[in-house]
Amino acid sequence: MNIDEEIKKVNTNDHNQVINFYESHKLYFDNYQRLEDSDRIGKFIDIKLTYCNSLTHKQHIEKVLKTLSEVEELLIKLPVDYWSYKESERHFRFLKAMALSNQKKFKESYPMLKRLITEDSNHYHYKVWFDHAKLGLYNWIFNLISFTGIGCIVGYIILSEIGVQLPFDLGLLGVVILGISFLTQIGLKEYTKRRK
Repeated sequence: MNIDEEIKKVNTNDHNQVINFYESHKLYFDNYQRLEDSDRIGKFIDIKLTYCNSLTHKQHIEKVLKTLSEVEELLIKLPVDYWSYKESERHFRFLKAMALSNQKKFKESYPMLKRLITEDSNHYHYKVWFDHAKLGLYNWIFNLISFTGIGCIVGYIILSEIGVQLPFDLGLLGVVILGISFLTQIGLKEYTKRRK
């Protein structure tokens, strides 16, 4: 039985089977650089994206990102007017955005997901991951603000110990910054819960 016949027998809903099949034929799938035929390139992209779906389900994020870099190389070789290019390219971007979000790289995933939402505002999973990335990005910003507040409090303590007086109360400023950051985070989480 040739590999194309074996591929047809793989149940793409069974993540373990997809991963085991791909990894048992890894040498074959890693030999993608020499592909020239658009149909073969399209099939390789489809197989690699299916593999990435299964890896994402299992949270094997590093493998997802490595395989997506291979998909990106293949997409460059595939003509833009090829029948499955647009769908494959969009799926590639979504899987990459999910992987980056799982790594808490919200500054990178947020714009990707925002673009996907713009392209298809009714796609349920785009919305879910966009909200996840947006909340993660906001939390990152609020954490930065909180660290600033803590820095003000620590600065106040250090300056008090060495006898330096500032024209304003640095400790109080730190407490206010922390309080605002904390309350805003709680409010944002409540707002997000109610929107769902």
